[in-house]
Amino acid sequence: MARRIEAATGIETRATILGHMQRGGSPTAKDRVYASIMGCMAVDLLCEGKTKRVVGYRNGQFQDFDIEEALAMTKGIDEYQWEVCQSLSHNYTKDDKKKALKDESL
Repeated sequence: MARRIEAATGIETRATILGHMQRGGSPTAKDRVYASIMGCMAVDLLCEGKTKRVVGYRNGQFQDFDIEEALAMTKGIDEYQWEVCQSLSHNYTKDDKKKALKDESL
């Protein structure tokens, strides 16, 4: 598409891949393998006549889910990971957490 736009306008045009921009870089080898497996699995599901499915990676395995089930899923984060994220993003300390828990109980 970029070539067609450039040919029609005479303006240098480059194609970008939205996923790369959102992630901030080119896909890794792992990204490429995961995408290939998930894409093949999605095609296999369609060939089997299964629709309204979404392919994901869960508990170390590629799985398909009903799309409504997938949309209702929540992702959790363990307490230690949350504390690390907080400390990196807000100058947060464990004492802040204790204070927040104490304030909540009042």
